[in-house]
Amino acid sequence: MDLPPEFAPGQLMDPEELRRHLRACGAGVKVWRGCRILPPGLVSLGEGTQIDEGVMIFSGGGVEIGRRVHVAFGSSISGGGTCRIGDFAGIGAGTRLITGSDNPDGSGLTNPTIPPEWRSVTRGHVEIGAHALLFTGSVVFPGVVVGEGAVAAAGSIIHRDLKPWTIYAGNPLVAVGVRPHSRVLELARRLGPRAELN
Repeated sequence: MDLPPEFAPGQLMDPEELRRHLRACGAGVKVWRGCRILPPGLVSLGEGTQIDEGVMIFSGGGVEIGRRVHVAFGSSISGGGTCRIGDFAGIGAGTRLITGSDNPDGSGLTNPTIPPEWRSVTRGHVEIGAHALLFTGSVVFPGVVVGEGAVAAAGSIIHRDLKPWTIYAGNPLVAVGVRPHSRVLELARRLGPRAELN
């Protein structure tokens, strides 16, 4: 039985197409059709990384995603700044990484329908450390560094830097624990850069 496209299983983009259009594309990368990467020439994907359907990457000044990173369904990177996501990081469904924003301080008009010289926009850099986990629906604002191995609970509003290997939750966001990391780092070391990609 033929299914309408809305019910058909997802399909991966051709790896050769990805290599032709992206700035860099490692071995074993999986990018599902139905995501958007604009412009692709400013995006680098490390080996074994997976970008799900429904992900929107508006690369602005450039996006670099490390090895074995998962960017889940409905997530986005936008704002016109730059973004770097470290190896083994997990970006939960519906998470927003915002690299730039209009200034609400009265110094200019807001929104992209306004000519640039009449707007006041701050563009920045978002850095997500290796092994960091941002659970479903988190929002990261421009200029934020999420430290290596840091965890943000679902629905987190992240407007300041997060310390490495610290678990955060609540609104406002507060540290609620420390993430043990010796086993995580050992497994990553043993997996190594040349481990077989499935």
